[in-house]
Amino acid sequence: MDPSPASGTGPAARDTAPAATSARLEPDDVWRTGGLASDRGAALRNAHDGAGEVGVPVARAMIRKVLTRLFGGPPFDPDADPGDPGLTGPGSASWIVIGEPAAIAGGLRGLLVQVAHPLAMAGVHDHSAFREDPLGRLQRTSAYVTTTTFGSTREALQISLRVRAVHPKVRGTAPDGRAYRADDPRLLTWVSIALTSSFLTGHRLWAPEALTPAEEDAFVAQQSRIGALLDPRVDLQGLLRDPTAQQELREARVHLPMIADGTLPTSVEDLEAVLASFDHELGINHQGREALAFLRRPPIPLAARGGYRSLLTGALGSLGPKLQDALELRWPARASRAATAQAGAALSTMRAMVGTSPSLRAAHQRTAAAA
Repeated sequence: MDPSPASGTGPAARDTAPAATSARLEPDDVWRTGGLASDRGAALRNAHDGAGEVGVPVARAMIRKVLTRLFGGPPFDPDADPGDPGLTGPGSASWIVIGEPAAIAGGLRGLLVQVAHPLAMAGVHDHSAFREDPLGRLQRTSAYVTTTTFGSTREALQISLRVRAVHPKVRGTAPDGRAYRADDPRLLTWVSIALTSSFLTGHRLWAPEALTPAEEDAFVAQQSRIGALLDPRVDLQGLLRDPTAQQELREARVHLPMIADGTLPTSVEDLEAVLASFDHELGINHQGREALAFLRRPPIPLAARGGYRSLLTGALGSLGPKLQDALELRWPARASRAATAQAGAALSTMRAMVGTSPSLRAAHQRTAAAA
């Protein structure tokens, strides 16, 4: 989910130690091991200013301001690691999907899908600052997706380390008596496939150009490899120290247990099968209803609420019957089609107004830069 608001401060940190002492992943945490500076990077600044962009400048600035409020500031430094392609690189299916405005609605859909699993919601309810900082989880999810997609390899590994440092603390018992822990491979899988399937669904529904079947399979495989880095069995510190291993990671030649054992899918067919395996685990309780109520009415400016509701309603309409039932939101098929069509119209307007993604443009500039 790349809201691409593009503003901020500070070159990326060179220190690779994870911030294991913090229980919360803040949108800017990827910077803080090296301290803040006054300028996050010329490439991102230029992308934000709109050099060479299509779109309407005034409307572009207004929409990105709202998106910054909702999703947080840009979490990676495009001036760091010049020439580095990141985990998936230019032309990849992940850059295509996450760089498209449809990914905003797809990301909202991913959060809705996550709400359908009671153990995932128990962790959010018991261990996040959800009630004090209701936008925080949305912003942290956006920061993670944007950095692992468009950040350099080092930044993607760093933010994965930060997320992993939080996971051992997120454990407890759900209202139904089941134990949960955030680093459980089953829950890691659910969170990963909720986002992957939703970004893919969003692209199918709302992007102007469809992916080929091979590109869709590649997207699933790329996102699963990213998700597999949250497995505590993967030596992220070792990868950070070894440029050769980073190259092998980009080439899918590093052993990732959750990929090797089939826990995470590497094709659309696999993705559908893994999603179906969760059907009996889904449902909503008071914790999920609380999260759903926030997603319906987040604290955003009044002028932006109409557009947001169009995207959220479209995301709800895009859910299949089983997920709608799990969320106790079963709609007639005609209502779902109308909602997705309305979201498509809103995204078409946004695409025309905003133009290209600054995060995507900045990542392209980094990869083109001389090392």
